[in-house]
Amino acid sequence: MINLVVVFWMFVVVFAIVGGMRGWARELLVTSALVLGLFLLAILENYITPFRDSMALQTPATQATVRGGLLVLLAFFGYQTPNLRALQPKMARERVEEILLGLLLGLLNGYLLVGSIWYYLHQAGYPTSLILPPEEGSALAAQTSAYMAYLAPAILTVPLVYFVVGIVFIFIIVVFV
Repeated sequence: MINLVVVFWMFVVVFAIVGGMRGWARELLVTSALVLGLFLLAILENYITPFRDSMALQTPATQATVRGGLLVLLAFFGYQTPNLRALQPKMARERVEEILLGLLLGLLNGYLLVGSIWYYLHQAGYPTSLILPPEEGSALAAQTSAYMAYLAPAILTVPLVYFVVGIVFIFIIVVFV
């Protein structure tokens, strides 16, 4: 059996490698899609009463699936970016910077996606037999609880998520327009 903390970091490293291969411009679109997903979930769960009430009536497994599914769907479409031909000449000159910035944004994307899914699974009490929760009182349970405070859904609550969406939108305008 493998520790969830190790699985989390393995996925973050995989996303970083993919980000380094794809480049920072494409990874920025994925970051914006994931931030948009976190923004939509925050808005829906805090301000849209029918959504909030219907989510409260669902099982924890369904709640985790809806939240994680929305993020996975937006990440999927973020990764299906078109070929950015306008940036190709600039990218050829700055290949090392392109890889390093892509690596950093890939790390961020892995943290946002995998960390959010882990957070929602933890909130739901790990409602699947495929993932076992850490034993209560163990060192792993304490480590997992410590990680939960630093994952994106715990940090990007309603007031802060507005600013993050604005910052990502500014980056998109500066880079692509």
